[in-house]
Amino acid sequence: MNQILSQDEVDALLKGLDKGEIDTEQEAPEEETEYPKYDWTSQGKNLKASMPLLNVVHGRFAERLRHSLSNSLRKVIDIDMGGLELIKVEEFQRALPIPTSLHLFKLEPLKGMGMLVIETRLVFSLIEAYLGGTGTGSAKVEGREFTPIENRIIKKVVDMALGDLQYAWSEIYPLKLYFVRSETNPLGLNIAPPSDYLLTVKAEVELKKPAGYFTICLPYSSIQPIRDRLAGHYMEEEEVDKNWVELLERRISDAPVEISVELGRAQLAVRDFLNMKEGDILVLEKELNSKLIAKVEGIPKFLCMPGKHGNKAVFKVEELIDNDQSIEG
Repeated sequence: MNQILSQDEVDALLKGLDKGEIDTEQEAPEEETEYPKYDWTSQGKNLKASMPLLNVVHGRFAERLRHSLSNSLRKVIDIDMGGLELIKVEEFQRALPIPTSLHLFKLEPLKGMGMLVIETRLVFSLIEAYLGGTGTGSAKVEGREFTPIENRIIKKVVDMALGDLQYAWSEIYPLKLYFVRSETNPLGLNIAPPSDYLLTVKAEVELKKPAGYFTICLPYSSIQPIRDRLAGHYMEEEEVDKNWVELLERRISDAPVEISVELGRAQLAVRDFLNMKEGDILVLEKELNSKLIAKVEGIPKFLCMPGKHGNKAVFKVEELIDNDQSIEG
């Protein structure tokens, strides 16, 4: 129902408009802005470009393993290395079939454990090749575990692969890889929390035809401390901050040190020591004209001769002491 304003109300309204007491501008309705969600667990997903030396490591590993397998099987083996991928632990576990040949190893001096995964069809191709076959047959493996003989052959291949992987790392970062244990059920893995990321790379093995994959898995948290090294950030000697070195030298030069001179030594029986009294004379092992040892903070540094300057005892440095050589009293 429309209401008509009185004259007084109209006058009051016009007066409020003139003085600016009434806002005539209508506020535009707020538009709902959608902001992209940030996944705090996705840090480091651009590792493919930021750590190029990992590709060098994997390339050396593929070449070394190709020679090792070829010599061991006496067959021509070809290995094609794939690209680096980043995947969550839980996603990687779900993608693996049962059984799968999983092998955990330590990454000393880094923390955590890596994992070598051998695809099941590759396992049986290698077993067939080691037992005299062509290695190109197919076997149905669902629903059963590996036999003791198969496990022994697999362990031989794993040791070979870990040795080649350690060699591949030697010029980039000297890792020691130690085999820990084997698993066949992916759900039994605990190399990292499920939400953490794995760096994975696949190596396809070919015996006349593609036989399957090796997959190297490294926890991102284990590799993170050496990420700068893998990015190729080496500090050359000429790149050292000279100002910092000079400042450090000045600070060290002003540091006080304690110098002591050993006059000599003597050995006493406990009985003689307890019977000592004022005026007793001890005969030292040093001869009168022999050089004394001057120590800096307890470390022998100089051979010197004793003397006198005014009312004070002094010593004159005769030669420096090489701490690697023995000092005779």
